[in-house]
Amino acid sequence: MQRESDRSGTVIIRVIAVLAAGITLYQLTRPGFLFGITPDIAAWFGSSIRLVHGSMPYRDFDLVQPPGFPLLVSPLAFLSEWIGTRDALAILRLCTPLLAAASVLLIGKVVRQHGRVAVIVACGVMAFYPAELYALRSGLLESVVVFFCLAGAALVFDGDMFAASRRRILFGGVLFGIAGTVKAPAIVPVLVLTVLCLPDIRRRLLPFVTGVVAGFGIPTLPFFVMAPGSFIRDVVITPLSSIPAGNRVSIPVRLGDITGTSAFGGASVSIIATVVIVVIVAAAFVPQRRRPSSLEWFAIAATLLAAIAQLGPSYYFANYTAFVTPFLGLLLGISIARLVNQRSPRLAVGTAAVGVAILFTHQALAIDGSATSDIAGLVDAVIPAGGCTLSDAPSKLVTTNRFVATTRCNALIDPEGATLSYGYGSAGAERLWTGMVEQCDYMLTSTPFADWYIPPDARLRAYVTANFRLLHSGGLLFYIRNGFPSGS
Repeated sequence: MQRESDRSGTVIIRVIAVLAAGITLYQLTRPGFLFGITPDIAAWFGSSIRLVHGSMPYRDFDLVQPPGFPLLVSPLAFLSEWIGTRDALAILRLCTPLLAAASVLLIGKVVRQHGRVAVIVACGVMAFYPAELYALRSGLLESVVVFFCLAGAALVFDGDMFAASRRRILFGGVLFGIAGTVKAPAIVPVLVLTVLCLPDIRRRLLPFVTGVVAGFGIPTLPFFVMAPGSFIRDVVITPLSSIPAGNRVSIPVRLGDITGTSAFGGASVSIIATVVIVVIVAAAFVPQRRRPSSLEWFAIAATLLAAIAQLGPSYYFANYTAFVTPFLGLLLGISIARLVNQRSPRLAVGTAAVGVAILFTHQALAIDGSATSDIAGLVDAVIPAGGCTLSDAPSKLVTTNRFVATTRCNALIDPEGATLSYGYGSAGAERLWTGMVEQCDYMLTSTPFADWYIPPDARLRAYVTANFRLLHSGGLLFYIRNGFPSGS
């Protein structure tokens, strides 16, 4: 009977993994999503392009993330030398279905000992949760962090308990460390596991911490050594910095993203969903006499801390909550399994499957109507290839092969992050933008320069007015330096 259950669990995991890859690929078939503009992925890919061109993050340009992602995608950045940044970015986007499927396989491996209900719920959340699909489509960094965290957990845990092999725990720590090189919030599961390892220092804590230090330290140490002050400012201080009060995302909106209910209403819906999740978890664990296992403690603590981490920082976007997805999936899967497995297993499996099917259908319908713009043709008609171009949204440059110039030209990777790093309205931010504007020959934007979020001072606005002519085309604004041609 156990062998049959194992086989059915394997089938369920594989089927949901295929569906996860399919729905992620389906996103890329929507207008503009393969070659068009999406918020983050182009900017982070741009940092890798600058890296392979010899510019060092933190020393030569601001990067408000650790250097892991630029290093991971550097092969495609090299490839962009031959095929262009537009096509190289499209290839990177085509890797996201594989990433989605791999994460489902990993979470299924971690939770499968809790039975089919836990597998269906955990894998279903991992595959179809709105924040995760949004991150795969437009951000990618959270999805990469999630992949490495799940891969680390699959090594660290053997069933409900820690693996007996110190080598497995060591390499699991390495994977968590690599997750931290992609994005700093990976520290959350690392802290939880460190506490859980404390009772056994020699067999658990030392191997795990050694692995984390190696996985994080080896890739990041060279960048830190070259620019320690800028590294700390960009990676540690900036994400916690203040932004203008009017731009701060409210707690109910963040709760809606965390619970996946943003599409269904306002604050009341997100609060109700949060309460329901808390009640499910409490009902699963509080009345039980059996103490939670190591894996269950990990799911509880990591979900709680990851959710809290989304509520505090000023700098926030919807894809950030994708980081909560694997831990919430584990916690819900385990909690629901504890509640129903012993009562009516077949009904529980059927109910869980229907719930996941509804989530899948809702996401597929939402994706069907989505679209973004591909502006390559408009840009080709105005900005010559190789022209030194500045944009308040670098995705407009990477997706149109205008990120790399034939002349010496320092592309801005993350304009808003860099501005936040120096401080909104600060002298440092003004110097950054003044240098960028004075070196460029073209500016590409959807917003008048005077309204950029720098905000530009009167002198810089006057400089642009005196030295650039403005051209409107297809909803875009092109600022062309006087004396420079327009058109390819």
